[in-house]
Amino acid sequence: MYLKKLEISGFKSFANKTVLDFPHGITAVVGPNGSGKSNVADAIKWVLGEQSMKSLRGKKSKDVIFTGSDKKAKMSSASVSLHLDNRDKKIPLDYEDVILTRKLFQNGDSEYLINKSRARLIDIIDLLARSGVSQRGYCVINQGMADSILTATPAERMVIFEEATGVRKFQIKKQQSINKLESTKRNLQRVADLLNEIEPRLNSLKRQASKAQKRGAIEESLKSEQKKLFAYIWTKLNNDNRKYGSEKENLEKNIKEYSEEVAKIKNKLSETENNSDSYTTEFEQLQKEIDSLRETINELQRNLSVIEGRLQIEEERKKEMEKPEHMPINLGYVKNKLYGLVSAYDKFFDLIKKIANLEDIESIKEEGIEVRKNVKNLLKEIEDGKITQKDKEIVFDDSSIKKLKTEKVEVSNKIRGYEKEYEEFKNRIYELNKNEQEKRQIFFQLEKNLQIKQDELNKFKDVLNQINIELAKFEVRKEDLINEIKDEIGNNEILKEIQDRTFKNSSEEFQFDSFDQEESRLKIRKLKIQFDQIGGIDPLIMEEYEETKKRFDFLSAQSNDLEQASGSLKKVIEELDEKIEVIFKSSFKKISEEFNKYFKIIFGGGKADLSVKYSDFKKDENNGNENDPEKTEENKQEKQKIAGVEINASPPGKKISSLDILSGGERALTSVAILFAIISNNPPPFLVLDEIDAALDESNSEKIAKISKEVAFKTQLIIITHNREMMRQAGVLYGVTMDNNSISKIISLKLDEV
Repeated sequence: MYLKKLEISGFKSFANKTVLDFPHGITAVVGPNGSGKSNVADAIKWVLGEQSMKSLRGKKSKDVIFTGSDKKAKMSSASVSLHLDNRDKKIPLDYEDVILTRKLFQNGDSEYLINKSRARLIDIIDLLARSGVSQRGYCVINQGMADSILTATPAERMVIFEEATGVRKFQIKKQQSINKLESTKRNLQRVADLLNEIEPRLNSLKRQASKAQKRGAIEESLKSEQKKLFAYIWTKLNNDNRKYGSEKENLEKNIKEYSEEVAKIKNKLSETENNSDSYTTEFEQLQKEIDSLRETINELQRNLSVIEGRLQIEEERKKEMEKPEHMPINLGYVKNKLYGLVSAYDKFFDLIKKIANLEDIESIKEEGIEVRKNVKNLLKEIEDGKITQKDKEIVFDDSSIKKLKTEKVEVSNKIRGYEKEYEEFKNRIYELNKNEQEKRQIFFQLEKNLQIKQDELNKFKDVLNQINIELAKFEVRKEDLINEIKDEIGNNEILKEIQDRTFKNSSEEFQFDSFDQEESRLKIRKLKIQFDQIGGIDPLIMEEYEETKKRFDFLSAQSNDLEQASGSLKKVIEELDEKIEVIFKSSFKKISEEFNKYFKIIFGGGKADLSVKYSDFKKDENNGNENDPEKTEENKQEKQKIAGVEINASPPGKKISSLDILSGGERALTSVAILFAIISNNPPPFLVLDEIDAALDESNSEKIAKISKEVAFKTQLIIITHNREMMRQAGVLYGVTMDNNSISKIISLKLDEV
């Protein structure tokens, strides 16, 4: 993966859209102070998700939007897009090119995009972290970040080197596992307390539930027999009523169908009427458009006639003035010619000073050729000793002719365009009238169909009213039966069950034809006596017992699961500790060796290394008894987190006991050596160095430049610099300039081709 391209628009001093292409190897961005070159680095940090305005050299989030100048209005938004080559699939997306975009608007709204699809900041940070890119990592480094490694405390450096060695992600997983383990222990204790609380109540409920089960069996038999009896009576009643019910159902079905058809026809009629209103509005609008176009075409044709007349006059005037007339050369003519050449030279020189890109160079070449041509013409006239009247007047100004011809073409094109649009509107009116005629025919047919359907519907309703009168008589008898069922059973659900079974003609529990109603009533009376003899029991006791038992079983299973989870988490923590120790020691040793190597290269000798320091374990009164093996081990783990990294650096001929003794230049060189050591161990896909060589002299800058070239074999380098040595290592050079409008512009140069 590497950085292919950066697009900036409205970001800080880059008001206009600016595109920087980055090849493999080293790209240098140069320019004078205040030109905005460091805004390139800020743009990359910003699109990577940087939230600290201090890091972006601002106070408020809106400070990244171009604020405007005397000649350029402020921008409404800032946008930066990062184009990444993802053919190696380091970013886990099924795209060979991944485009990350961040936008901010003046009203404070912002958005993040991945390949032009909306995304969240956390999504972008997660994707970049998996590929080794982070706004907090080492992808974008400025002078202050490099020096902060030296000024940081040993404990603060430890965080830096955890990131550099790649163990930070494992430590995060470990801490997450520790937090889960602590949570699991707390949950286990809570579960144990709940089980001790529930168990006595469960035993008591079990005894009461046994008695309730016996009472429930009698109650179930009683309700079953009652349901049989009432189902028989209900079914018999409904059989008598079925004839009218069936007819009513068919009538209601027909009425529903016809009502729906009538409603559909009415809707269509309403739509047709609405369309008619729409037709009138649209017709009037089209007519207005045609009238307006006709007036516009007439006006343009009048303008065209005027332009053609003026053009004819100008062309005749030009022919008259271009008739040659020979005259002897004189001093005044030569002086006027020379003054013109001086003015052309001044203009040529001003253009050279304002050169900004290759297109400007082409314009300067044309001006130079014109100046040379005029000098040669003057020399020839001096040698001939004569001039023509045409030459004396220099050149006829035919700009008005060109302008008139241009206006003639533009007006003619507009006339053709408006005439074409005029014909289109006429065709639309024709089609509109044709469609309206067809809709009116449909409207009349719909009105006829509506009347037919409405008449048939009214007939069905009259028959239905007669049937409803007959059914009302049966409803009274049904109401009496329902009241009896409620008095005996007192349960609406059972009533519904009886009704449903009856309507479905489902009498599986008894033979309807041979059912003895009196025998059933006698059986019901006996069951009621047995039910009363058992006595009253809380009807919710079984429900409470089942719920309590279910909860007890669930908590028991949870306790077992938590015990297993606790063991698994402890094993994960141990494995992570081993992995962190192995990876950190290996990577830290390599970084220390690389630090010593780069230190010797930069200083021409000396010695430098890195060492890890741990504080001694002591009893912490706040942590309890130190004789507790579990607590002691936990405290030791906490103390190990306070480990720090010491930096030892001694330039040639010096014995340094503290980094504070180093001079400013030595500190800058030492921080650069550490920086390159970290990058060599865990190189990011691309690296932006923002003026890290600003405090170095030419000799040391040359060393840093050579090291940068070596690092470029491991990662893509983008260097923002003033230094010539750093520029020499670059394959592509971008120059940043700022015009009078306070807008940064880019000039590119491929040094490999020069």
